[in-house]
Amino acid sequence: MRSDALAQLLRRQVPLLLLLSLFPGISGAIGAPVPSPKPGQSGSDAGFRDFARGSFMAARGDYWGAIETFRTIAPPAPAEAAAVEYAISRAFVALSVADSARVHGDAAVRLDPGNSHYARHLARLSHDTGDYARAAELYGKAAALAPDRSGILYAQALEYVAAGTPTEALEVFSRLLAQNPLDEKALSQVLWLQIALKRYPEAIDTVGRLAAVAGRSQKLSLTLGQLYDLNGRGDLAIEAFRGIIAEERDAVPAWVALFDQRIRMGNRDELLREFREFEAVAPGGATSSIEVARIFASRAEKDSLFAAPAAMMLDELASRHGGDAGVHLLRGAFEMSQRRAGAAEASFARAVAIAPGEVSAWENLVMALLELKQRAKVFRTIDRAKRALPGQRLRVTVLEGYSLLHTGSPAKAASVLETVALRRKGSMDDALLVQANTSLAMACDQLGRRRQSARAYARVLELDAHNALAMNNLAFLYAEQGIMLQQALRYALNAVLLEPDNGVFLDTLGWVHYRLGSYDDARDMLEKAVATGIGEEEIFMHLGKTYQKLGQADKAAEMFEKARSVKGK
Repeated sequence: MRSDALAQLLRRQVPLLLLLSLFPGISGAIGAPVPSPKPGQSGSDAGFRDFARGSFMAARGDYWGAIETFRTIAPPAPAEAAAVEYAISRAFVALSVADSARVHGDAAVRLDPGNSHYARHLARLSHDTGDYARAAELYGKAAALAPDRSGILYAQALEYVAAGTPTEALEVFSRLLAQNPLDEKALSQVLWLQIALKRYPEAIDTVGRLAAVAGRSQKLSLTLGQLYDLNGRGDLAIEAFRGIIAEERDAVPAWVALFDQRIRMGNRDELLREFREFEAVAPGGATSSIEVARIFASRAEKDSLFAAPAAMMLDELASRHGGDAGVHLLRGAFEMSQRRAGAAEASFARAVAIAPGEVSAWENLVMALLELKQRAKVFRTIDRAKRALPGQRLRVTVLEGYSLLHTGSPAKAASVLETVALRRKGSMDDALLVQANTSLAMACDQLGRRRQSARAYARVLELDAHNALAMNNLAFLYAEQGIMLQQALRYALNAVLLEPDNGVFLDTLGWVHYRLGSYDDARDMLEKAVATGIGEEEIFMHLGKTYQKLGQADKAAEMFEKARSVKGK
């Protein structure tokens, strides 16, 4: 009997509240008739005492003992059996045995489908094992059993998000908002989902609701402007961004959004006028303007739409801040990205004249001259840099070695670079040491000094274990020599993992497979390399040889012909 069982526990001073808090399902088992009681005991007493003993064992951390004790209980009623399954599941959770925990949690839900607590427990287990759709389903059942608990609905919506079903998640969040239209968290989630689903008119409405609940903010107003743009209302987007600026003149994100909108709408005159307006109020003066221009110069590298506007901004900066070397460095870098090395040379030369102690200005100037193939001017500039930068001797030496390598003097390059590359780690800046060893490795490779080249690449990897170029080139060196092919395979695989669309790296991996005799794998990688459009003679030759090994003579002949065609250009 339940009262008898409770009385016995109280007489023995058992902390019943602790037991109930640890295992809420126990309350459903108290007083349940349990078959096969011990002599002199009722089934209820025996089952309850075993349950209590197992619960206290779990509370002490003896989870395996608790599980064995729970398994001795055989209650005939589903609700009591569900409590036992739940208790076993909880013990397996504590032991981090997820699969068993889920099996017993599922049994508890099946035996007592009306218990919201069991459903939520199994939902958490489903989430932890990556079954987000099942977790969402279980939270839905739990929510139906406890409709007053909005947190369960929120958990269900998040599981739908994790499961990659945003439409279902949006429907659940909408139900939450129907219960409480002022729920800021739910409104934020609805906005995010509407944007993800490209429901821009609905998202615009949600921004208004959020503003009414949480108040207007710069972030919310920026989102509104971007939504107007996505909805084809550039005029309203401009209005939203200008509204932010009217309240906060130095709101840089709003200015950037405004400039972006002007560019997309083709309003070049308005863009120039507003950029000048920003210049007048920009926090930090030229520094902020340079950073904003840098954003658009960077975008121009991927989208030609931004090239002319970025050039216009940089021209404006140069006219207003001509004495700032940073302006000319940025302008030169942009010009190099646009393949205008002559203009870049002039910009970098101006930066050097303004700030002769700025080593990056000298380095960029040399790079522009290398691009222009002005060899004599390259080394005159390096001599000037040596005199202007007495404290940067090592860095200028690396620059000199790099320049010798790229102007056809690998032996001189190796001689110069060895003075730096062989220094010990920690004796100088690691990045500079990596650069020195990389250039030295390339020079030695050109000279046929493969062992020295391999050692230099190995030093690079000691300094930077994830240097994809060093891994690729070292793998290729090993493959060419037919040595350390398993190590070469590891290096080549890692390089491709880091840069999966790099045709040169794919070629190396394919060639390593070829050397290992894995011709099918070699063909797959080499075909991917050719598909990148890289079109190098060596890659065509490698694929042709692979086709030969596979008995595909026609394809081999086609690749060899392509190799000859490339070589003849």
